[in-house]
Amino acid sequence: MPPPPHPGRAAGGQAEPARRRYAEATLRMRRAQQARAEAEARRRAAESWRHEVHEYLRVWWAQAGERTAAAALRPPGRPGLTLFAADFLRVEEPAAIMSATLEAALALSPARMGNIQLYDAAAGGLRIVTQYGFGRDFLDFFALVDDRRSACGVALADARTVQVHDVERSELFGRGPARDVVLAAGVRAVRSIPLVSDGVQLGVLSVHYHKPHDPDPVERQLLATVASAGMRRLSRSAGS
Repeated sequence: MPPPPHPGRAAGGQAEPARRRYAEATLRMRRAQQARAEAEARRRAAESWRHEVHEYLRVWWAQAGERTAAAALRPPGRPGLTLFAADFLRVEEPAAIMSATLEAALALSPARMGNIQLYDAAAGGLRIVTQYGFGRDFLDFFALVDDRRSACGVALADARTVQVHDVERSELFGRGPARDVVLAAGVRAVRSIPLVSDGVQLGVLSVHYHKPHDPDPVERQLLATVASAGMRRLSRSAGS
């Protein structure tokens, strides 16, 4: 960009406006450069995150063998592994990130239903922000969870993963209404995993099975990794 006209060559007091235009143009150029640098930093951070998660999961996928390969051949309508797709790096909306986290959890396990709840401080409990496979009765009953009478409630209260092998025989559910609602939804087993970011528990990821079930070490690690990856992706999106 050429320098502003020399004051001695400007006639009729034009030197000051020329210097101002030059300064404004220089500021716009610097802002554009800064915006490009920030966008590149976000892209590199997102790519680094994806590579890190892919490498971590690669070992567990290998151990899962044919079972995990079969999970990729999902029945029609079942979610997919969009959390790890290249175009997902451009997604910034928290709701979309949570939905993709749930999709990945369902694709990497034999679970057929699931939900993610985030903690609502004003209401003092968990609220469902995304779900797959549930009807209105279940969603209405668990619209706000603020007690320990369900797997997700215990996972939040104790900050630990909770596995219910068989809801029908579970002491956690007992004989209360939560048990009846869960069984009516076709659920016999539940795994609820705390969602933690920077040491703060933000919510719970729960996957639900149609029959009594205890995940093996590979499935447990896959689900834990997906939960952690989803929260890291959400944190990076919020900080971008």
